[in-house]
Amino acid sequence: MKTDVMEPPQVDEDEPQRFSTRRLVRWVTILFLGILAVLALWQEPLHAGWR
Repeated sequence: MKTDVMEPPQVDEDEPQRFSTRRLVRWVTILFLGILAVLALWQEPLHAGWR
């Protein structure tokens, strides 16, 4: 077995490469954290004395 040659990853023929599960999970996590950040800023604005 040669270890200095990189082989392409094995991809299922049914699933297109651009819709991988890892990428979907990454985007959902980023969007979820972004929404949480916006909601946190709405609840407690950074302006002192803002009511």
